[in-house]
Amino acid sequence: MTQNVTRQTMKSLARNALLGATALSIALLSGPMPGYAQGANGAQGQLGRIAAIVNEEPITVADVEGRLQLAIVSSGLPDNADTRQRLLPQVIRLLTDEALQIQEARERNLTVTEDELTEDLEAAAQRNRMDLEQLKAALAQAGVPWATMRQQMLAQIAWSKVVQRVVRQQVTVPDSEVNSYIERVRANAGKPEYQVAEIFLAIDSATNEPEVQRLGERLVDQIGRGANFSAVARQFSQSAGAASGGDLGWIQQGQLEENLDRALQQMQKGQFSRPIRGSAGYHILWLRDQRIVAAGDPKNIQVSIRQFVVPVAGTAQAQQDAAFDSAKRVSEQARGCEALEQATQQVPGAQVFTQPLTKLGDVPQQIADLVGALGVGQATAPLMTDRGAMLLMVCDRVVPEGSLPPPDQVRNMLFQERMDLQQRRYLRDLRRNATIETRM
Repeated sequence: MTQNVTRQTMKSLARNALLGATALSIALLSGPMPGYAQGANGAQGQLGRIAAIVNEEPITVADVEGRLQLAIVSSGLPDNADTRQRLLPQVIRLLTDEALQIQEARERNLTVTEDELTEDLEAAAQRNRMDLEQLKAALAQAGVPWATMRQQMLAQIAWSKVVQRVVRQQVTVPDSEVNSYIERVRANAGKPEYQVAEIFLAIDSATNEPEVQRLGERLVDQIGRGANFSAVARQFSQSAGAASGGDLGWIQQGQLEENLDRALQQMQKGQFSRPIRGSAGYHILWLRDQRIVAAGDPKNIQVSIRQFVVPVAGTAQAQQDAAFDSAKRVSEQARGCEALEQATQQVPGAQVFTQPLTKLGDVPQQIADLVGALGVGQATAPLMTDRGAMLLMVCDRVVPEGSLPPPDQVRNMLFQERMDLQQRRYLRDLRRNATIETRM
């Protein structure tokens, strides 16, 4: 694809997700974007006006118009005055949040390098089988300024660094919660569970609730007319699940708030709800699938295990300690089975042995106990064996449908849920403490 982008190509791209955390799709517009027409009287002056001020930093009308265009193009919403009017408050809200995210990163001396930005932009282009210049051309033809995409990506990377630096340190998932979840799965055997996606629209105060509800109703109406749910979620949802089109995975009865749980039980497969008021905002649910919970035997879970062995050069205790220390360093530093393979080049004499997918029930009990709770790419502490210092790593795991989930999978799920909640609270607090003036 070159600078000449065909109408058919542009339409096909309109359903492709880019940029991970806030997806972007591209579609050919029937005409130029309002306010960007060449030769329009006062157009440049209009776009240079200030739309909002966030802690003394301006958001211009051009910023707002660019993001409006991105939202309309990516979600498949109709491009008309009514749509723009209804989306305007939410777009300004998104830009305000991004300004706060970038400011917070700056306050904490967290920077986004040009190389990081370029790397993520190139990855976005590659996912659509383009190079960076082709992506720029496609965006330009869609009426989306390149600066809009760069700024959105900059905010995503900056905020992810803040979350990793600050929020991640505050989140823990105790064993008791993991065990309680697994027991709930066991107790729910025979009951339905739901594969759900959502669009979450946050409410900051009573004054903006009617506006948020109207936006939710508008989005539901457009989804009913054919707008892509996942694309709309990527642009408008304010939960971490927006990155995956709002996907929440499989939800059991009682896992969501009571009114959301009740709504799910009344929905049919393929249906989506009207906006449902939750404790922090409105949720639009899409019931993608439904099945009966069956607590299967964990022994049917299949794992692929890789063994890393450091042989002992002799029988002396010092030699055994040296082998053990080498294996321990690999255990602490290696992240993934590829890294384990590479570690053989740094540790003299080290060897790697790979066992293909095998049911946990067919693995020696001692090994099954060690690897049963490991996440993929996570290593055990080293053990001394007759072969030398050895550690184990799970390279793949296949969980049969309906089996009890392994503890590491549950822990990761609960961790992500808590991270999502904490980062929403963090951003809410930033917004409450900020000085924000809206002029549009």
